[in-house]
Amino acid sequence: MVYRGKPSLACERCRPRRLKCDQAKPSCSQCIRAKVDCPGYRAGLECKFRDQSRDVIRKAQRQAQRESDTTIRKRASNETRFVDDPSPAPWSALSHPMEELAKGYIFVNYIAPGNRGAYMPYLSTLTKHLGNSAVNDALSAAGLAALSNIYMSPRLMSTARQYYMSALSQTGHALNTTALCKKDATLASVVLLGMFEVMACSDGLFITRWMKHLDGAATLIETRGSEQLTQPEGLLLFSQLRAQIILSHIYRQKYTSPIIAQLSLEAATYRKGDDVTVDRLSSVTIQLGNLCAAIKDGTIRQPVEIVRAALRLDTDIMSIVSTTPDSWNYDTINVALARGEPTVDSVLGAQYHTYRDFTVSSFWNNYRSARLVLRELIVQAIGSVGRHSLGNIDGREPDELVRESQQISRQLVSDICASVPFHLGSVVETGHLDRLSSDTGGGTSPTPNNYQEFGAPLLSSTSSPFGVPAAGGFTIMWPLLIAANSGYASKQTRRWITDCLAKIGHSMGINQALAMAQLLRDGVDSRAWLSSKYRLRAMDGGTVEEAEAEYAEQA
Repeated sequence: MVYRGKPSLACERCRPRRLKCDQAKPSCSQCIRAKVDCPGYRAGLECKFRDQSRDVIRKAQRQAQRESDTTIRKRASNETRFVDDPSPAPWSALSHPMEELAKGYIFVNYIAPGNRGAYMPYLSTLTKHLGNSAVNDALSAAGLAALSNIYMSPRLMSTARQYYMSALSQTGHALNTTALCKKDATLASVVLLGMFEVMACSDGLFITRWMKHLDGAATLIETRGSEQLTQPEGLLLFSQLRAQIILSHIYRQKYTSPIIAQLSLEAATYRKGDDVTVDRLSSVTIQLGNLCAAIKDGTIRQPVEIVRAALRLDTDIMSIVSTTPDSWNYDTINVALARGEPTVDSVLGAQYHTYRDFTVSSFWNNYRSARLVLRELIVQAIGSVGRHSLGNIDGREPDELVRESQQISRQLVSDICASVPFHLGSVVETGHLDRLSSDTGGGTSPTPNNYQEFGAPLLSSTSSPFGVPAAGGFTIMWPLLIAANSGYASKQTRRWITDCLAKIGHSMGINQALAMAQLLRDGVDSRAWLSSKYRLRAMDGGTVEEAEAEYAEQA
């Protein structure tokens, strides 16, 4: 970590008895003032910051919960940004710079391995090198943005943007330097800059900024070539970015480059054990994005062609799911009922899922999201010409395909919602559970009871960042939005998903989730995010050209 500000910790020779971590032992002759890489200092620093950041964020969580209703009433109906809070800064009495606590927040919630795995484990190695200043500045920017949202502090967000601009400048320099552009640290900086956009989004251009970072990351991945897959950090970076890039391409109906498709095939040869499952699914979702692009540019025009192409990809996806290793399956849990209604408000219906870790749950939700898009293409293609005009399609009647697609889509929406308690750390008493089975077969759970009118989902008091990392909210946002906009989510389900996204935004400091919740409240289709009309409205009267010019100056 890069230490900023006046040091309050040093090695034991320079400041005896200051390090409380058992692993911190005197191992250098100079203190951190000389910027010597002291292992004892670093171990104590990580331990100290992790513990203190837990305490700080826990207090903020309690305060945010108490003030949540008041804050929502103060916010304008079409805004997602927080109101200013004139209360004294809660970090004023802390013994460490807020920048380091921000890094601690990211470490606890996204980097450190827990019982649900780590979302960005590669940063654990990259942030240990003091020379990675762009990575550390981007890390501070993302962490400060998240804490700003939790604390409702514009001042913290202002500091976050300063770190963001510093990291952006350094990353731009690295991208123009042959020796630096292929390094893991440069790509990690791009990832963290995109993460900042997700945390700090405040206008209709945030999705544009996020996707610009993904486009830059895609170019970097292509430039880095096969060599990046040979090291653990490079392979993890590639896998995480690939999933986001493919999702953005599906939404934009954009082709994925053949280079990334080829790298996906090569990545499978470097996997250990059953992890190759991720690469198999990605190869199919790349084809789905290309199908959407072909439909957009008119390469595929005929409804029959669209239906047949979608059915082929659907068969490929189901083939992958049917051969999923046992370690990648999930359990379906029954929640006790009281008078026919679930006793836990945080569960939609009467069942939810448990997974091995976030990697596995993300795999299943990526599968569900992709299949929802495929089935949507089938229904739309048949509806565009009428069911009786198409005739038999590969031995199947159009009516049969429509009914099948509708049934499958409803189940996929249900399954995405059933994964929410695992991601958001909802507490369910052990005595209220009935474990059904660890064998998920084709990846669908028994149909839950019809959702009754419940209140907002309740997250555990030990949820983010301590019971469940904020990475849980980070990884479930898009599947929830896709489920809500699929056309197969009831009004009650959409309202429940909206509440979940609001919880993610307020409790985990992720502003993009609040923006998604607002989209659902406004009844806006998620693809409208990409339209100039929606961005114009979100810019409070400014023109899209002005907004894009502003972004160009920042970049």
